[in-house]
Parts: sequence; C-alpha cells; structure tokens
Amino acid sequence: MKMKTMLAFVWCAGGRAVAMLGLGCSQIFGFDKTYGPEGAVPGDGGAGGGGAGSAVGTGSGAGSGGAGGGGSGGAGGSGGAGGSGAAGGGGAGGGAAGGGGAGGGGGAGGGGAIGGGDPCEILEVLPRERLALSMIDNMEDGDIQILRGSGATPRSGSWFKDNDLSEEGIQDPASSTDLVSPLGSPRGASLEAVHTSANDRFIHWGAGIGFHLDDGAYYDASVYRGLTFWARAEEGSTTRMKVMFIDQQTHYQGGICNEAEGGCSSHFHKHVVLESGWKHFKIPAECLKQEAYGDQFSAPALDRLWAIEFYFDKEQAFDIWIDDVAFYE
Repeated sequence: MKMKTMLAFVWCAGGRAVAMLGLGCSQIFGFDKTYGPEGAVPGDGGAGGGGAGSAVGTGSGAGSGGAGGGGSGGAGGSGGAGGSGAAGGGGAGGGAAGGGGAGGGGGAGGGGAIGGGDPCEILEVLPRERLALSMIDNMEDGDIQILRGSGATPRSGSWFKDNDLSEEGIQDPASSTDLVSPLGSPRGASLEAVHTSANDRFIHWGAGIGFHLDDGAYYDASVYRGLTFWARAEEGSTTRMKVMFIDQQTHYQGGICNEAEGGCSSHFHKHVVLESGWKHFKIPAECLKQEAYGDQFSAPALDRLWAIEFYFDKEQAFDIWIDDVAFYE
C-alpha cells in the first residue's frame, strides 16, 4: 500500500505566483523504451521538363542555280524535342531545306526529402520514425508524481497548476492533486491522462500546467535531444499551446537572469497547435527560442532544467489533455 503525505506550499514558477498542493508517494520506477510508429517514405523525383529547341536557318545563294545553305535546328531544352530548322534562303537555282534540330535529353528528377519539411515546423513524430524514449510520466498510476526514470540522474517531481492568480480566473481542477483523470475513451492502452481547463479571465500572463524534474532543483537532461508527448483539445478550446523548458538561466530564482530589471521568465519554448484528436508531438531542443523580452541566452541549459510547462497566454480559454510525456535521445 502506498503511503501518501500531503504537503501544502506556495511558490513562484518562472516569475509567476502559483498556489499548489503537492502529493508525495512511494518512489515509482520509470523505464526507457523504443517507440516505432509508422513514418516517412522517400519522395520520388519528378521528371525533368524539356524546352522546345528553336533556331532559324539562314541560306545564302551562290550565283545562278546555287543551293541555299540550310540553317541548323536549335538544340532542344532538357527533355524537350528540338525545333525544326527553317528553310534556307533560295539562290538563283532554288534552295535546299534546313535540317531539323536534335531533341535534348530528359533531365533526371531530384529525390524527395525523407519525411519532408522543417523539423522545427512539423513538431510531430513522423510515421515510421523510431525514437528511444525515456518516459517522464504515463499517468497510468493515477497520481501526479512523475516516474523516477533510470540512469545516473533519476527524476523526482510532480504535476502542478500554474496561473497568474487573476481575481476572475478559474482553472480546473481546483487542486493540483486531481490533475490526472480517467480518459472517457481509452487511447490504445492508455487509460489516464492529465486534464485541465480554464476560462479566459487570466488577464496578466495566463495559465497552464507543468511538472518539476528534481523536486524544484535543477535536473540534468543534457543526454536527451528533446521532448515528446500526446495531446488533444476539447471543442471550443484555444488550440495554440506553448511548451516551455524552464532552466536556471531564465528561472527567476536561478541567480543568472536579472529579475530586478525584468530579465527573467523569457523561457525557451515552442508553440504547437492541438486538434480534437490525439496528436503525438515532438519538440527538438535545438528548435527552442526565447521571447524578445528579458535576458537573452544562446541556447537552453538542458543540464540545469527546472521544469516543463504547457502554457496558454493571457485571456485564452482552454480545455486540454496531456499524456505519455517523455524525453527522447
């Protein structure tokens, strides 16, 4: 039987005050796995286009009865038929016809890119793409504690709500301890996921959810290349969601950014667009960018990661589900 202890505390996440009720439990051991959905097929090269050849032959008569010189036909463009040479001009004795130009050879088509597109714009796990995953939380245990994981840097943390505490703002569930909910319709073998919703009355900077990776300390995630998760939005929800990597550089308590001069909370992030159906997202760390405000850094400090948050900007109502969050190598 798990022994659970209730801890109540108030803290700030990324410069925003948050009321949070955490739930401790016995350690839960995570696992690594390889996920292999179906994926990208190399694109076929298109056929090269040919242009029509063209050149007018010019004839020159040489005295009475001389044959006019036939003009040469121009060479055809790549893949196209060469144009016929025009008739040579007649001399006194009649002109000979110019010869037709030879058709050009067809050009070879270029090969299509695997999967196609910019990975910083696609932001989804492609069909047949295989990723080595380190599961952060699959929610199947029904509590808000993330999985411990494996390796030299085990994880320890829990899910929390995060909002700007606007007077008329309402975010459900009322307690962070109730964030994990049963799915109305299972997603494959998954029966539980994180669920939260909010009205559009958070008017300062917004609302969302997230989790710590090392109980509020900084976690070394530098062995991973990015983050994957499944997500969907209910009907009527805002669909553009910000995924934030909060590290020591941008965290207001990290001792690096200048909080007094507004230099903190410009977290590295990427936006994704949710749909009513489940989508499997992939956020490469190399694609993360900061907002234009605050202290600027060249790259996220993955070796000093404080939390991951799924966030919506101010005055945006949302109703979302998040499942199977993992790092990938």
